[in-house]
Amino acid sequence: MRFPRPRWIPVALLAPLSLAIACGGGEEADDAEMAETAAEEMPVEPAVTVRITQPEEGATVGSDVQVVMETEGIEIVSITPPVVGTGHHHLYVDVDLTPLSELIPQNDPQIIHMGDGSTEYMLEGLAPGEHRLIAVVANPAHIPLDPPVVDTLHFTVANEE
Repeated sequence: MRFPRPRWIPVALLAPLSLAIACGGGEEADDAEMAETAAEEMPVEPAVTVRITQPEEGATVGSDVQVVMETEGIEIVSITPPVVGTGHHHLYVDVDLTPLSELIPQNDPQIIHMGDGSTEYMLEGLAPGEHRLIAVVANPAHIPLDPPVVDTLHFTVANEE
């Protein structure tokens, strides 16, 4: 005995079928879900940052200024011996940045190389008036990191009487 073939299909049966067809049978949806889950589980590399924490932005100070820098996402070490993946500080005092894709100049007295791995530096005998500091983190070869890791700070040296 043969049963007659229905001319209609109940809507309740069409909805899941339509969804499965729209999603490519479910395989692509499973792949996208797995990729999203994997992305959530993958560790994200921290951004490398530098910040001048002393003196404070806009501070008025004496002619001797203690400069302190903090970094995140990279280890600051001595350039001797060179260690891949580490950095060290440079301070630009009242001068503009040099091209960030080039070696930081070695013979400019206004660019201080801190290749010993230090994070503090004493600027001595600054003239009264406004000053600008730019901190730059570079690799052991004195080339700024890419992307650049830079912070700028302005302060004033008071007239001493």
